[in-house]
Amino acid sequence: MPLLLPPGPDLRPSELTYTDGYNSIVSRVQRRRGTGSGGIVIICGVDLDGLLAARILTSLFKQDNVPYQLVPVGGYTDLDIKSREALKSEDLHTLILLSLGSILPLANFFDLPRGVHLHVLDARRPWNLSNLFGIALDEDNDGEESSEGKIWTWGDGNEIKLDSVKKSWETLEYEPDSDSDSDSEVDDEDDEDEDGTGNGHDDEDGEESGGENGNGVHLGKRSRESSSKPKKRRREGERPRKMPRAVREAHVERVSRYYEAGTSFGMSVAQTVYLLATELERADNDLLWLAILAVTHQYVAAQIDRKRYGMFHDLLSDEVVRLNPPVTSREPDADNRRISRSDELRFVLFRHWNLYDSMLHSSYVAARMGIWRERGQKRIQGLLAKMGYSMQECKQAYAHMDLKLKKELPEKLDAIAPEYGLVELEYPSFVRAFGFEVAVMSAADAVEGLTALLEAATGLRLEVEVEGGRGGGEWFGAMRTWSVGGDYSVIERDNAPTEEADVELGKEDKSKQCLSANFWITFDACGDIALLKKSLPLAKALHCAIIRQGTAILDKGTIRPLHKFRFTAVKEGPDLRMFSKPAALARLALWLMDATRDRWTDRETRKGHKVTSLPFVLAVLNEEKRTYTVVGVTGAPEFGDVRKNKFGLAFQQAAHESQVTCNELFDTSVIEIPDVDLQGFMEVLAMRSVTI
Repeated sequence: MPLLLPPGPDLRPSELTYTDGYNSIVSRVQRRRGTGSGGIVIICGVDLDGLLAARILTSLFKQDNVPYQLVPVGGYTDLDIKSREALKSEDLHTLILLSLGSILPLANFFDLPRGVHLHVLDARRPWNLSNLFGIALDEDNDGEESSEGKIWTWGDGNEIKLDSVKKSWETLEYEPDSDSDSDSEVDDEDDEDEDGTGNGHDDEDGEESGGENGNGVHLGKRSRESSSKPKKRRREGERPRKMPRAVREAHVERVSRYYEAGTSFGMSVAQTVYLLATELERADNDLLWLAILAVTHQYVAAQIDRKRYGMFHDLLSDEVVRLNPPVTSREPDADNRRISRSDELRFVLFRHWNLYDSMLHSSYVAARMGIWRERGQKRIQGLLAKMGYSMQECKQAYAHMDLKLKKELPEKLDAIAPEYGLVELEYPSFVRAFGFEVAVMSAADAVEGLTALLEAATGLRLEVEVEGGRGGGEWFGAMRTWSVGGDYSVIERDNAPTEEADVELGKEDKSKQCLSANFWITFDACGDIALLKKSLPLAKALHCAIIRQGTAILDKGTIRPLHKFRFTAVKEGPDLRMFSKPAALARLALWLMDATRDRWTDRETRKGHKVTSLPFVLAVLNEEKRTYTVVGVTGAPEFGDVRKNKFGLAFQQAAHESQVTCNELFDTSVIEIPDVDLQGFMEVLAMRSVTI
């Protein structure tokens, strides 16, 4: 299977890059002119990274007059349905997966017809090793194509660190079919050490090793739907040799460690496609901004650590300088769309909120100051008072604050905030101008707005503040029901949360309909600053719900320490419907983890335990479907660090052992199970042998 790597000076001539993959797609379109838009189907996971990547990729296709279809999917069941529909088309020649597919055994999952190519771009790690190192099918020989499709894997460059894992996987994959357990008839010289195989504990897997694949761990030979699995070619007359048991076990252990190390994230899919755009010399500020948003989202969602974010930030900074040369004029410009580097405060949406509420709803401030207690809120007030900021000033809209106070804010925080444990209040980021519509929009604020639309543009009934409501005036404290409005009124009405509609359409279909509607609204907001600005009150409402629910959990003391992780279940409350959605639930879990990090780390340290991670499981009841949405997160003892998440494999194994029927999502650390099965599932999970 062709592995495509990022462009770079160290690539060997035989190695393929993103440009090779893209040119293959375009050339196949040119050879099949007249097939219509069904020739290329893009199946995109409903997450922000995939959506941003789809915006960039479709922009490139439009420039090349390449027709395509874009189909959003929310899980494996949906993927199976949509891919089967696409594969039925005789016009189809290219299937592209965005932000999904890395952990699937693609050659088995997709029954690719003759001449159909599959491209997979996914930031989730680990890769299913068959997608990286499997035999490349559908190679053109004298202009002829084989009967099976070709799979193109778009990597991020870290795959070259997997040499030892590759050797072990290939050894097991192409092992002779005969019984390999017997050590007889094998000469000692055949037992040579293959790239450190004899040292089964050398971890040479690189940063991206870790995790499980979507269909369970596949070690060695895998069962195939077809008996035509290609084997590694042997020299003519070469006799198949059986593998000694000790050697085989060493290979199995190495591959097992790769899958069981935990899931993580590599380079974002949007950044991958942006690198393609730079190689094609088509990069512009619009595409760069989308890549910046994807990397920012990875960081604020704790998918990548500070070191990885810093590396990506530096690369994007170079692009910002290249595409945004200095200007001499300071006159306002309606067409100004410049991107600039900036230092971003860790206060949620502070430019579009008020300073006090922004600090109150920041997970970093919550963790350091314990804002769920009255004492913690008074500490925030004390910090602001020591800085010389009155509460009246801090509770009015930030846009209306005294200019001098706003200008001095970073400097005063730098001087006084460390006394309150707030030592990392800034991180390097970017802002963009939008002419007269919005003076400036930070990457973090844009991510908040887009994430809110993706989670709750339709399908939920949420109360949001009237703009300027907390800033005083006649609308002080006024609230209204969120509505996207405008051209989306019909879509919004069709997806309104009503019992009658749920009965008529079916709750499962209703959920999928909302998922698709939210995807397209968010997709449009990427290029519509008015819609993006309109989403910010919704983003604030979601943060208020997180604080409200998180505070209730901490006040009730319902978090229980189990054998290997902490656990709590939420069965009641005004926000159940919202937190039954996986993305919102994951955000709540991360907030709880941040809020309790220091307390649990100190407790374990006093017991004499070495704290390397803080695993936490949160379950929320979906009253309509009578299911629990369960998420597992693995926090690091230090803010800004990230640990690989081992809950994906643990969830699969616990569901299998407890015989629970579950709905699997692309994020393997989230699972949906019937409410009656939660107790049994958690009992098995708590006793899992996998070290979480």
